[in-house]
Amino acid sequence: MDKDNNNKNSFIKTGFSKLLRPFENSMNDVEKISKAFGLALRVHSDMTRKYQYDKIEPQINHSIRVALILNEEMKEGDSELVCAALVHDLSIKHDINKETKDYIKAELGEKAFKTVSFFSKYYSQERTKSEEQKIEKQFNMIKQTDSLIKNIILAERLDDLRSLKNSRRKDKIARTKEETQKYFIPLAESINEKILLKLVIALYELK
Repeated sequence: MDKDNNNKNSFIKTGFSKLLRPFENSMNDVEKISKAFGLALRVHSDMTRKYQYDKIEPQINHSIRVALILNEEMKEGDSELVCAALVHDLSIKHDINKETKDYIKAELGEKAFKTVSFFSKYYSQERTKSEEQKIEKQFNMIKQTDSLIKNIILAERLDDLRSLKNSRRKDKIARTKEETQKYFIPLAESINEKILLKLVIALYELK
């Protein structure tokens, strides 16, 4: 158990260090990213998710990986976008209060605030009973938003696909693959060729 916890904490530390590395010459950027990371860490402190081989991991790992995908793989990284990626899923379980939203806008920038506002509405669709209705409503929202949000959505989907690798949840895999092919691949074709290729590879590797 201690070894598993050490591995989880190790990823959080190394992932955060990787996020800071491109910005280490700007104290302002480092401070901003650190604030976003600290906020995400606090909000997600008691939250977990399943990762490869159905292992349980801290929710913050997903936020870090989404930011790293944008920064390292999609080459879309600026400090405000990294902050936006780190806080994008703050409302996945709980609504965010006005005080937190005001803090995000003042300390993390307009991109992070816009992202959190979008995802608050996006995650509210999770309460829709029908899975098909949910994804339809969510994608109607995505189509009307800008490239900032679309890139975060695509990075999140790529991490979701990779997280299902070697999972025993075959129904979840089948549904995620179908959604990706129907909705996310066409979106990637119109937005970012780098993420398109990575999504196609992740789909191929998902058995």
